[in-house]
Amino acid sequence: MERFAIVDIETTGSHARGHGITEIAVIITDGTIEVDRWETLVDPGLPIPAHITKLTGIDNTMVESAPTFDAIADELEDWLADAVFVAHNVGFDYAFIRGHFETMGRIWKRPKLCTVRMARKLLPGHASYSLGRLCNDLGIPNDARHRAMGDCAATVDLFHQMMRTERALDVVGSMLKRGERESWLPQHVPASDFEQLPTAPGVYRFLDRKGTPIYIGMSHNVRHRVRTHFNGDMASSRRQAFLRDIHRIEAEETGSALLARLLEDELIRKHWPLHNRAQKSVAMRTAIIPYTDQKGFNRFHLKRQRHIKQAMRWFYRDEDARAWLHRHAREQNLDPELLGLGSDGRISDRDASDESVAQHNEGITAILQAARQSERMAIIEKGRNQHESAVILVENGVVHGWCYTEETIERFDQLEEIVPMKSGSATSDAIVQHALQELAAGKSHFRVWEQAATKKPPGGGLFI
Repeated sequence: MERFAIVDIETTGSHARGHGITEIAVIITDGTIEVDRWETLVDPGLPIPAHITKLTGIDNTMVESAPTFDAIADELEDWLADAVFVAHNVGFDYAFIRGHFETMGRIWKRPKLCTVRMARKLLPGHASYSLGRLCNDLGIPNDARHRAMGDCAATVDLFHQMMRTERALDVVGSMLKRGERESWLPQHVPASDFEQLPTAPGVYRFLDRKGTPIYIGMSHNVRHRVRTHFNGDMASSRRQAFLRDIHRIEAEETGSALLARLLEDELIRKHWPLHNRAQKSVAMRTAIIPYTDQKGFNRFHLKRQRHIKQAMRWFYRDEDARAWLHRHAREQNLDPELLGLGSDGRISDRDASDESVAQHNEGITAILQAARQSERMAIIEKGRNQHESAVILVENGVVHGWCYTEETIERFDQLEEIVPMKSGSATSDAIVQHALQELAAGKSHFRVWEQAATKKPPGGGLFI
């Protein structure tokens, strides 16, 4: 005979971390009839807020002489032993009880069932699946709402009604399978949404009730990454609110992690989801800023900053900026000190003649002209299937656009005809720069087509 422990608790607040339990009720059933019941008030170890007292009727005086959770932990564990933990919105009750055991240094874990999810499967068609609304719809009495035993007894009646339905055993058996998705998915999310997620690189979106994205992410393996969002307990109020607001999950494959990162950034900037915070800040960059000193030398200054309005050229990494300047300093035979790179002693106060200034500034002019010259490249990545490739257009480190194509491309200028220009962002530029660094280090394997190097694309003139 399967043993089910129907549980309801009252608490001082809405999340397990920082709040305590004030009352616990447990009813043991075999799925058809009640076997036994137990209840107790609990001293939460902190004051009960007035709004909680108004809701439950439990005040500080009532719990003054009640046992602490530590004092009833052994007895509670005996009641829950060898039983399936069942509750209406089980994540809430389970998180509180497991959290209280963990504060004692004890590991506690039981298989669990959520009567909200059971009702959605076995009793379809209700406007709301809250306990109060279901009890009203089904004629289940509850004379002590928001008290542990009153809600627990109502949940038992609901559970028994569902267990008498034709599909009950199959649904319960499926939900109790190890790793069954209903046991850890947010309560509003259908399991079919998770089943349809790709195990390849892509972007996923968590949507609220209205279909508005509240979080957008990417991964090399979308299904695995989505699963990690729901690991662990709902310990904080922010996490509880986040999971409670998720009603649907959508995803799409991108063919590669690089394209997933670009699409993620594009979608975040389009929707600005509530729970995406990292992309809302502008990345720091190393700007190369030109100026003229008191002796008439045109010079460069390197500065880490977020804006680049005054920059002649900019890089995400300081070492890339310095390498670019060193290369041009050698080509023009210029003193590195006047380019913001430290001195080699070549220019001194007595050397600052009109001739030396003019010669130096001529070299600086050549560098400025080189900076204005367009350095264009196309990154060619895997597409979403064997018939297409992804193309990313980059000019002077800035992403100008990207797309998927099945076309054969033989000249670089054809790219402008097929690649739509995008607004881009500092984040997308940084994503591409990092990818190029990974390629140089042998950690990535996409292809790069530089316009200045050759007019023919790599790979025999074909993208695919």
